Amino acid sequence: MTIDLSFKKIVWKPFNFDKRQSLLVSQRYGLNVLLSKLLVIRNIQLEEIDFFLNPELNKILPDPFVLKDMEKSVKRIFLSIKNKEKIGIISDYDVDGSSSAAIIVKFLKLINIEYFLEIPDRINEGYGPNNRILDKFKKNNIKLILSLDCGTNSNDIFNKNNINNIDVIIFDHHISESNNQDLYALVNPNRSDEKNNLKNLAAVGVTFLMLVALRRELRNNDYYKNNNLNEHNLTSYLDLVALGTVCDVVNLTHLNRAYVQKGMQIIYKRNNKGISSLIDISNIRRAPNAFDLAFIIGPKLNAAGRIGESNLSSKILFSNDYKEIESISRKLHLLNEKRKLIEENILNEAKEQAYKQNKNKVIIVSSKNWHPGVIGIVASRILDQFNKPVIVISKNNSEGTGSARSLYNIDLGSLIILAKEKGILLKGGGHKYAAGLKIKNSKIIEFSDFLEKNINYDFSIDNHINFYDSIISIEEINQNLLDDLESLEPFGKGNDEPKFFIKNLKIDFIKVIKDKHISMKLSNNLGSSIQAISFNSVETILGDNLINSKNELINVIATIKRDNFTNKNRAQLIINDASL
Repeated sequence: MTIDLSFKKIVWKPFNFDKRQSLLVSQRYGLNVLLSKLLVIRNIQLEEIDFFLNPELNKILPDPFVLKDMEKSVKRIFLSIKNKEKIGIISDYDVDGSSSAAIIVKFLKLINIEYFLEIPDRINEGYGPNNRILDKFKKNNIKLILSLDCGTNSNDIFNKNNINNIDVIIFDHHISESNNQDLYALVNPNRSDEKNNLKNLAAVGVTFLMLVALRRELRNNDYYKNNNLNEHNLTSYLDLVALGTVCDVVNLTHLNRAYVQKGMQIIYKRNNKGISSLIDISNIRRAPNAFDLAFIIGPKLNAAGRIGESNLSSKILFSNDYKEIESISRKLHLLNEKRKLIEENILNEAKEQAYKQNKNKVIIVSSKNWHPGVIGIVASRILDQFNKPVIVISKNNSEGTGSARSLYNIDLGSLIILAKEKGILLKGGGHKYAAGLKIKNSKIIEFSDFLEKNINYDFSIDNHINFYDSIISIEEINQNLLDDLESLEPFGKGNDEPKFFIKNLKIDFIKVIKDKHISMKLSNNLGSSIQAISFNSVETILGDNLINSKNELINVIATIKRDNFTNKNRAQLIINDASL
């Protein structure tokens, strides 16, 4: 059944799926028909289903040495450890970079190796390694630098004239323009000459593989035994690996799925006091899930880099000082509240520009008074509303810093790199779906024209077509369904949370919560009812239509979650869209 045009002006169609394959899955694995259907829709192959539902990290963890330069990197780091050299660490200021830094710092501290951790100032220095950090390392006689979640394309900083006799090893996952011959090593599943099936790893996933190999190197050389040290328990680091993986919005499939599912189990144990403190200050009074990491914990950690002190997010993740952790936790919470206010003001201004570009393939908005620390979030929110690639640029008098977000089928990251090569951009790089750039203000129109010419995608065909997984009735929403849906977690990119079509519902009760959410009680003609909520929908086209549809029959597109706020075993609908 199709919704021809929803309140959000979207056509909703059911996913096509192989009914015979779904039946085979159900029979072979003893699963109910709906769960089997959801697995087939997600293209989980028959032989992969057992792993998907019960991922075991030890069965899928690859030999780290399958990645180019990993073996030489591990041997160089071991040499540094053996000789008690000080190690310099540079990491990105986002959650992936902070998590990567945290697991390396925890590893080094346990074996008493001195380190210097430096994180660029997002506002004053921008992304990636810089000369201030390099000069500081030189003054401290650093001979080995580990660059985490950044540095792949920093040829202007990491060149032989700059680094002199320092060995630089990069652990990253950003798209590589070309391989820098002045580096000691580049470990990156997305480097230009790499052939592997690990391209979806976040930097923290790559860094964890390095630690697996480094522990093996220490063990094989009797380092633990000779120095009377306990071996590292790397399983205990997986909470940080899960955090960085989820927050960097990489595909939660295969190895990443195993990382996150095992990491969530570690988070439940509350071993990492920093993560636990952030969970508590966020009032999460249940077992957290991947959604909580991505949308509640992650934004607090990112607030440090966006509008505060860049080093706070990594420090809270590796600190063992309870007073320091509580202090940072409170500071991050307040910074995030400030970030929300800044973001909302910029979003409103950016949307005014975006409406005027509705016919463009790419929406580019810019202003001189926008805080550069939040433009990435604003880009994501405009993308969600307009369903087109978005670039948000914060300008000074002559140049702008931009953040880009794209749809799954448009590789905006590669186009940004191409624009840099053609001299349109001063800097640029990132992923397919998320990238950053620097541009002269005078080049913004030329950049827009370049993207319009080079994106070969007809938005008029299916720009407003979305898909749901299955039609369902209120009577079918029960404890067994909740258990089945939770068996599909963690949800995220590459494993979308199932969306359901529920038709002919009446709004019995509706109210606005905190001036931004809409809570409802819905019922059908059989007398069954269910609670529902539509988040952040006040003063949106969806929210306005819901409020005006009281006592009307509506169809809804919704995800189904356990209501953990009022009744643990009661289901509620999270409404994504609706129609009359």
